[in-house]
Amino acid sequence: MLRFTPALAVLLAAASASAQKAGAPQPGSPQNPAQTTGSQGADQNQTQNRNNAQRPNANPGAAQSNPNQSVTPRNEVPDRANRQDGRLGNRQAQSGDHFDAHVADCLILSNQEEIALLKFGAEHTKNDKVKELAQSMIKDHEKAIGELRQFASPEHANEELTAFKEGNRDVASREARKVPADSANDAHGGQDGMMAKLHRMTKRAHEQCLVLSREELTKYEGHEFDQAFLGQQIGMHTGMLAKLKAAQEETSGELSQWTGKAQETTKKHKDHLEKLMNDLAKDAHSKK
Repeated sequence: MLRFTPALAVLLAAASASAQKAGAPQPGSPQNPAQTTGSQGADQNQTQNRNNAQRPNANPGAAQSNPNQSVTPRNEVPDRANRQDGRLGNRQAQSGDHFDAHVADCLILSNQEEIALLKFGAEHTKNDKVKELAQSMIKDHEKAIGELRQFASPEHANEELTAFKEGNRDVASREARKVPADSANDAHGGQDGMMAKLHRMTKRAHEQCLVLSREELTKYEGHEFDQAFLGQQIGMHTGMLAKLKAAQEETSGELSQWTGKAQETTKKHKDHLEKLMNDLAKDAHSKK
């Protein structure tokens, strides 16, 4: 038989206290697993309910429709952007067409000035070779004008320079010299009005150049006239070649291709003019 001693009583009391301490929940420690799971589930349900109440319904079909509220289609913004891009592309295409037409208009005026001066030279020269070359170049320039008209603007495609002889003095037409700044061509304003004024100024410049060139050539006769006329034509064809090169870089499509081919004809004209000028100078020197 186990004897109950004071030391044994102390050991039993200490073991009982340790067991009670191990079974009691500690501060910050989890409770009974069943109790803990139930408490966490309730907290999660409450949190989910609060989130659902605050979050808008993600399903458009589940939301109640308001008859007074207009619904914007999802594809409206892309469609609007596409329409804006389309309009911008149309404006750019129209701007390019206007520019090409203006270039063609200017080239037509340049060729008309060439033809007028070539005719003037053919009428006043006494040298058959000069006359023959002038008439040959006139045909090429007339052909160029006919081809350029397909690119030109309708209102200027068939326009002619209006410099004419009045008495003993060449003058540009009154219409070209005195055009009001607020003419009907500028009524629409904007780009169309600016292009109209630019074309009118270009036409006036060609007419004045034609007048001044004729006045200068009338100062010479015989061999001196031929040399002055040929030299003037060399300068004009040099300028035409520069215009065609610039136009080839700035215009588009078929007009750009046309200006490239026209450069070849212009170079041939220039070469023929230079050769004939040198030949005439040699002939005149040999006769001295």
